[in-house]
Amino acid sequence: MKTSSLSAATAAVLITLSALSSFVAGTAAAQEKSANPGPDMGRKFDSLFESSQNGGAAAGAAQAGAPMDGSEPALPDGHPDVSGDPHGNAGMGPHGRAGMPSLLPEVGATPASSVAKVGALEAVPVLHEGRLKPMITYARHMLLQFSGRTSYEKLSAMQVMARILFTPELSGDLRIFLINNPEVAEALGVAPEKHRRYTFSQLEKALPKLQELAEKANATADEKRDLVQKEVLRVFANLVEFVNLTRTFSYALPNPIYTVKLADTRTQLELKADVTQYSFWDLMTSAQAIAKILEGIGNRGEADRTPMEREIISLSQAMYLNSQSLHQSPFRIFPIPPATAAATGQPGWISPPEVVAVPEQLQAYHKELSAWGSAAAAYRSGDQAGFDTNVNAYLATMENRAYEQLSETHFPLEVLYQKGEPYFWALVLYWFALLGCFAFFLTRKRWLYSASLWVFLAGYGIHIVGIVSRILIMKRPPVTSLYETFPFVAAVSILAALFIERFNRKAIGLLSASMLGVILLSIANRYAAEGDTMKMLVAVLNSNFWLSTHVVCVTIGYSACLLAGAIGHVWLIRALVPGGADKPDRLKEISKMVYGTLCFGLLFSFIGTVLGGIWADQSWGRFWGWDPKENGALLIVIWCIIMLHAKHWGYIRNPGLALGSVFGAIVVSLAWFGVNLLNVGLHSYGFTQGAATKLFAYCGGELLFMAVAFAGLKLGWGGKPAKPKAGAGPAALGATGA
Repeated sequence: MKTSSLSAATAAVLITLSALSSFVAGTAAAQEKSANPGPDMGRKFDSLFESSQNGGAAAGAAQAGAPMDGSEPALPDGHPDVSGDPHGNAGMGPHGRAGMPSLLPEVGATPASSVAKVGALEAVPVLHEGRLKPMITYARHMLLQFSGRTSYEKLSAMQVMARILFTPELSGDLRIFLINNPEVAEALGVAPEKHRRYTFSQLEKALPKLQELAEKANATADEKRDLVQKEVLRVFANLVEFVNLTRTFSYALPNPIYTVKLADTRTQLELKADVTQYSFWDLMTSAQAIAKILEGIGNRGEADRTPMEREIISLSQAMYLNSQSLHQSPFRIFPIPPATAAATGQPGWISPPEVVAVPEQLQAYHKELSAWGSAAAAYRSGDQAGFDTNVNAYLATMENRAYEQLSETHFPLEVLYQKGEPYFWALVLYWFALLGCFAFFLTRKRWLYSASLWVFLAGYGIHIVGIVSRILIMKRPPVTSLYETFPFVAAVSILAALFIERFNRKAIGLLSASMLGVILLSIANRYAAEGDTMKMLVAVLNSNFWLSTHVVCVTIGYSACLLAGAIGHVWLIRALVPGGADKPDRLKEISKMVYGTLCFGLLFSFIGTVLGGIWADQSWGRFWGWDPKENGALLIVIWCIIMLHAKHWGYIRNPGLALGSVFGAIVVSLAWFGVNLLNVGLHSYGFTQGAATKLFAYCGGELLFMAVAFAGLKLGWGGKPAKPKAGAGPAALGATGA
């Protein structure tokens, strides 16, 4: 069939069909046009919200399929004007007709119910931030990015993501957009919310103002942006991401622009007779029938066309316009051949709209697109069995299509890890163990000690399961980010504390371990709130050998020094509380724990620092460069040496050692993640915003504790200090003078 024998209207529809399927052969010019999927939505700033600024008319064009770059899709010359036709508004939504455009996809009748269980989606592979991950990880990350939480009211992250993808018309009322800074909400003219979370419907009205603020903030150098500008950029980026997500399956959702009023049209196109609104994909399945009818129209004029033919021409125009709005979504679930990815500059996996926009890919993935289309319909109709069946059909095709890539992943384990949340439950059990320890010290009932120990061991077992799971999932040591170091340091510190408890059996080690577990995992949760904790490695860290040696040794050194600081707290508190006749002996025993733990910390800190210099020499061509992180590691070594030598030669006694170990914990904190706040040096890859205030608050609190403890010791709050035994000189390692 040749387009030269058809009218301009026929040519327009054939261009559309050629661009979206291989059912009808088109001309070379049409093929060239169809190969262009539209402007790149990956740009940081585009005119995504231009329709909000230009009013309802622009919104209508956008809903109709106007490209997001603001240009109008050009119809072929001679295409009939159907502006008076019901389809001629080309998707003008109810908001658009009222002069208030909506950026959410225009969808047909809202379903009365939807699928409740979306577990079938959990293992769907999604390419995100350079890593192939199961959808449950992606959904939790996105909801965390939007709202700072991994659940919404009674909905899981997976349920929220399913609503955004399959019922986008209902997602505008999800209160999931966190605005931390009240000045941003004030600048947007949005009424402040108690919990600082807003719906898209609330923020959509302020999008023109938000885009204006975001463009100004983006024009400012990163280091000169204030907190308000950074928050504006974060909120704007989240809204862009959200809108793109809502359009992921718009090709498979019923749309008012595809309203078929005539029963003859439905019969001729073999469409379902019990509905009037169809999706783009519904009409694509009838592309051959549409092409046949348009061919029959030929060059007949408007007056000679039947009502059915006019309606099909109108539908074809709507399809053409709609095809121009197919832009990439962040939901990348279709793998493409490496050669295609290299030739087009695309990532290895692309989103459904990108597949639909290219004829060759649409034909290659027709089965998967149909499965997702049927899954979307089943979700909207509440058909649980149909939803699960179609999602599983897609997963079955992926097992063959992406076998090599998926074989390198541990999706079942990662799904269990995400659903089990081992660090959360370990933290809960550590809290119970800590409370049990306090109760034991107050009552001295042995059963409380035993119960606390077993609860703690259960928490530690779950903790270790979490670390091992991450090692298997990521295939690397669990120390590649600040977040990962907290659970690892906690695990090593706890192991050392349990070793002490094994020989002491007086709950000192158990108390210290519980404290460290609670504190470090709580800090880890704070860092986890910033996004995906299993990101791809930065280039400088991409070495499992050095991660397993240098970084592990340094973090073990951190662990020992922090444990010494925790035991130092116990010594000081015990010294300040009046006790029985055995108090001096207990203080002496605790002091030995501090001294031995510092020795352990010095050993690993020194070895780790030397190994770091060797790694730096291989990577950067110099052993030592006085980088802030290097200086921090050196400070830990120097402080441990000072404390150990001062205690050994009698310059300080047990109180000085305890106070020094507490100060050593401050030194470790500053060297561990404090220097990262400077965002300078070759180790600045771990930079994290927002932690400075809490770090300084911790340091200030510790210094205040040390000052109070020192004053209390001087004033004799805990009773008279024990005198050193006769014959004990400065070199006496076990000097117990207070």
